[in-house]
Amino acid sequence: MANPRSRAYKLQLSEQGIQLFLRCHGRLCGLVGDFLPYGSTLFVAASLLRLCPAQDLPGELLAPDIKGYGGRLVRYVGTSPTLSGVVQEIASRIEESGLVHPSPQTWKIFLAALNHMETASDRELLGIFCAVAREIGRPPGRSGNP
Repeated sequence: MANPRSRAYKLQLSEQGIQLFLRCHGRLCGLVGDFLPYGSTLFVAASLLRLCPAQDLPGELLAPDIKGYGGRLVRYVGTSPTLSGVVQEIASRIEESGLVHPSPQTWKIFLAALNHMETASDRELLGIFCAVAREIGRPPGRSGNP
């Protein structure tokens, strides 16, 4: 059986969480200079969070804004199935810290990732986008952009 090319990931958002996602997505599209699937934004956000030093990860998950971004509005975003490995790595590193109990739910990791993405520099965003472009099904250089 072949590996699926994409998988849907569940987000549990409030109205503020939806606005956070849209701000991050619009910013990434603007930096790249092209339309992007929502899954690209989710993958880039998680990839950025994965690069955080281990001692900073619990703080990202426990940031005060995170609580306001979570809610009952369920949305599904499709992207590479390899995102699950990125999220597992983040969750393991958070668990190892011993500062977050119980183990963080995936949708909370996504909220922390989006919150972290919003504060990243343009250079960081473009660097991560270029690094993960092939995984998200978008080769770098398409249309003259990363």
